[in-house]
Amino acid sequence: MAGKKDFSSVNVNPVYDAIAEAVDEKRAAGGKKKYKPRKTYTEEEAAAAMDSLQSAGRKGVKLPRINLAFTPANYEFVKIMAQVRGQNLTEFVNDILREARESHADVYNKAIEFRNSL
Repeated sequence: MAGKKDFSSVNVNPVYDAIAEAVDEKRAAGGKKKYKPRKTYTEEEAAAAMDSLQSAGRKGVKLPRINLAFTPANYEFVKIMAQVRGQNLTEFVNDILREARESHADVYNKAIEFRNSL
């Protein structure tokens, strides 16, 4: 049988030096992957994205959000009618609100005038 090998005389400094050099190069380069700058959007592009509900992933283009609670019957109605129209829930609720806003435009405008007069 072979005896135990003695590695105490092996010079391992070059390995440690290579590791330290690689780590230093990575730190000097910032250590992060370089990304191209994100696109900035004009007001017109941002408005178009928001109107079409396509703001995901667009820096600085955020839609207002609200957390709503529905009765089970209203939730079921929204869910089924959205499916019938081929829409998602957000699109359906936005359409319902737009229709209500258009049909009550006179009351809405009076309410805005009243609020602005305060």
